[in-house]
Amino acid sequence: MNRGFTLIELLISVAILAILASVAAPGFTRMIQDNRVTTEANGLLSSITLARFEAIKRGVTVTVTPTAGTYASGWCVHTGANCTAGTIRNNEALTGVSLGGASASTAIAFDSFGVNAAQAARTITIAPPGCASGEVRLRTLTINPSGHGAITVGACP
Repeated sequence: MNRGFTLIELLISVAILAILASVAAPGFTRMIQDNRVTTEANGLLSSITLARFEAIKRGVTVTVTPTAGTYASGWCVHTGANCTAGTIRNNEALTGVSLGGASASTAIAFDSFGVNAAQAARTITIAPPGCASGEVRLRTLTINPSGHGAITVGACP
């Protein structure tokens, strides 16, 4: 007696596997996009926190400056007037997300006490592509006047 699979049994198994994969793929894509948004928001907050701590440690103003006018193109943490003077960290462009908010293209500086030098709250929103209105997938990065940063989850506009 032969103890193997027949060709028909193998084709039926592959067809069932293809159907299950096609049902799971859209949900998996959304999960990947949401994880990418979270990762990019955490990366930006990490650089802002680094700038604040370096300003306190060094006793000088440390700035997070967007590259090419927007954080979507990347950013650098530096002392001095620009990214070429006293670079502490460079970050690459954001991928697979879109940015918004009033501060998406504004440098954020911290004085030697770790205080947001502009004395105003800064807000940057990070969303996945195709974020439909009402979907809870948006991350809002807020830097308050005292220099503390936080990420909140909210609904897409």
